[in-house]
Amino acid sequence: MKKELLICFFTTLISVASAQQNKNDVLSWVDPFIGTGGHGHTFPGATTPFGMIQLSPDQNTKSGDWDWCSGYHYSSKTIMGFSHNHLSGTGWADLGDILVMPTVGQIKMVPGSEDKPETGYRSKFTHDKEIASPGYYSVMLDSYGIKAELTASPRVGFHKYTFPKSSEANIIIDPTNKIFGNIYHTLVSVEGNNKIKGYCYSNGWGGKRFAYFVMEFSKPFKSYGVYADGKIKNDEKIALAKDAKAFVRFSTEDQESIEVKVSLSPVSTENAQENFDTEATNVDFAKAKETAQKSWRDLIGRFQVTGGTESQRKIFYTGVYHTFIAPNLYMDVNGDYVAAQENMNTKWFTNYSTYSYWDGFRATHPLLTIMDQKHTKEFANSLISRYTDRKDHMPIWELCGYDNFCMLGYHSASVIWDAISKGVPGIDAEKAFAAMKDASLTDKMSSSDGGGGLNDYIKLGYTPSENGASVSATLEYSYDDWCIQQLAEKLGKKEESEVYKKRSMNFLNTFNKENNHFWPRQKDGKFLADFTLNDWKKLQPHWVSGNIWAYDFFVPHQIDEMMNLYGGKKGFEEKLDKTFTEALHMEGEQHVDISGFIGSLGFGDEPGHHVPYLYNYAGSPYKTQKMVKYIRDNMYAAKPDGIVNNEDCGQMSAWYIFSSLGFYPVTPGKPVYAIGAPQFPKASLKLENGKTFTVIADKISDKNIYVQKMFLNGKEYKSWELNHSDIMNGGELRFVMGSKPVK
Repeated sequence: MKKELLICFFTTLISVASAQQNKNDVLSWVDPFIGTGGHGHTFPGATTPFGMIQLSPDQNTKSGDWDWCSGYHYSSKTIMGFSHNHLSGTGWADLGDILVMPTVGQIKMVPGSEDKPETGYRSKFTHDKEIASPGYYSVMLDSYGIKAELTASPRVGFHKYTFPKSSEANIIIDPTNKIFGNIYHTLVSVEGNNKIKGYCYSNGWGGKRFAYFVMEFSKPFKSYGVYADGKIKNDEKIALAKDAKAFVRFSTEDQESIEVKVSLSPVSTENAQENFDTEATNVDFAKAKETAQKSWRDLIGRFQVTGGTESQRKIFYTGVYHTFIAPNLYMDVNGDYVAAQENMNTKWFTNYSTYSYWDGFRATHPLLTIMDQKHTKEFANSLISRYTDRKDHMPIWELCGYDNFCMLGYHSASVIWDAISKGVPGIDAEKAFAAMKDASLTDKMSSSDGGGGLNDYIKLGYTPSENGASVSATLEYSYDDWCIQQLAEKLGKKEESEVYKKRSMNFLNTFNKENNHFWPRQKDGKFLADFTLNDWKKLQPHWVSGNIWAYDFFVPHQIDEMMNLYGGKKGFEEKLDKTFTEALHMEGEQHVDISGFIGSLGFGDEPGHHVPYLYNYAGSPYKTQKMVKYIRDNMYAAKPDGIVNNEDCGQMSAWYIFSSLGFYPVTPGKPVYAIGAPQFPKASLKLENGKTFTVIADKISDKNIYVQKMFLNGKEYKSWELNHSDIMNGGELRFVMGSKPVK
């Protein structure tokens, strides 16, 4: 009995020690399932920071199923396979290239349906047999008794499938899989007894493009075949058709694992092979997983928070993970890449794409100017190269090197100027200005909201209501013009500086003093007078997502001028109060992207992300502190539907990260941050320059939410703005918190 008790005691000690060790691993605080439910649109699969590969399960890829933009939604009960690239949290979709699915039994070459998975190669699964962490994903495919595991390198997806005993163990290769896209044709070619090559040619949100692949198996297959024109063709090696697929078959012992390595290239099969040789030769699944997890551990570990609740830490660290998924590498190891549907090659920068800049210019990229200047430089140079190298224009929203014109503005200018203004090295300011100026003179029609109207904006000083989303367009153009003006001034370009300074004030031309709103204005100069704010259908054509209550405050570059429009600080504060407290009573169907309401403001869509911080400028920073805490507590949760709307390539997460640290970039392009209220007793940022910036929150609690005093490096700090240089120089910002507002 004593011996049994002793064994039990030591077993318990080992279990406790193991659990503690796991908690000490920063990856244990990341939950990739956050955002996979609700309207978050994230994926749970394996990727590396800013990598080309996002190897993740697909469940539903039809264009009518909006909540499956990432290919996966937590509500589904089946999996149709694992494809190699996915978008993180976007409101539209493409990708899902080169799907692989292990099965047992009869060969089936179509996926079947969610309600009848047995009609195809689709499998049932349950979440209690599913695991996701940075760089690793696994699930039990219950229909086949197969355990699937996934990991990745930047350009290669690594699969590990553990089979039951079977003489009919199969792996299906389906290049026709596409999330919301259209297939022109696919090619598969069986090479020897352990390799398959091919490509998919498709059209979608990323334009017309090729996805070439090379696939190798750890075990020779005993038989193979292809599928084309709706027919299985055993023992044939090549198929070229709109529906060309392939399959291979093995005999397996119980719990035998077969590994599959798949490299991609946007340019050629030869490049896919070179990518494979560089990243996958002599690399097995275990090694790839170890490397991927180390890359995430090193990166996420640069953010260190202590205290707070378990949920708060999970949301924070998962937010860091989501922030570093996109933009994505879009270049082969030899320097080949695709831009504006043309094959290019370069040695002077590393090319990236997936630029969700209408969202990410606000907080995602300002966060990267602090924590990842190396990639910030590459993102800026990739954008600039669209003008200098490709002889095209910088994009509005770029995917796979293709500008899909989604949303409005030319916020590439913001991202580049924000980097330059904060001293990010390696960006040619003259080339940057030329590319930014070109973008400001190139009218593009928004594919999502019918906007555009840049030519009218230049001519009239505002975008007229005859153009879609005219109010949003005028305000966004004005801010982007300010960014260009700032760079022109820095470079001593006086004439251009004056032009863009005038353009940056165009927001004044769309302000309607009679109703106290930025308002649609016709070409004849008259403001529209025949609609009200309680009808979604009439409202939406004039604002992106109909979000007038956020755009009433979107003048981040001229906050003093904006306050004057509302009657000075007092009137401005009253306007903010009304927005945050007056509930909407709308008629008609609400736009799905307007969510997370606080009074009239829909926090779930990005134009309003800076609004809680504007109380600082009205002289009531305690209201910013209270509102920031309210949003952290009510718009985020450590569960699948824990993001109130589309995560949007890191923007929702970056807001939470900044707002947990205690400051926020209200005006990207100004090297200052508005002070908010920290969430954790201690948070440290390990910077690339070897220095550490630490935020301390003394006496913080659920009741002590208000800032009483601040100290920067031991000296009392009385400004409500924090300088970027103070962060980059390292040091300590100490907040003293209390339960009573300091007015």
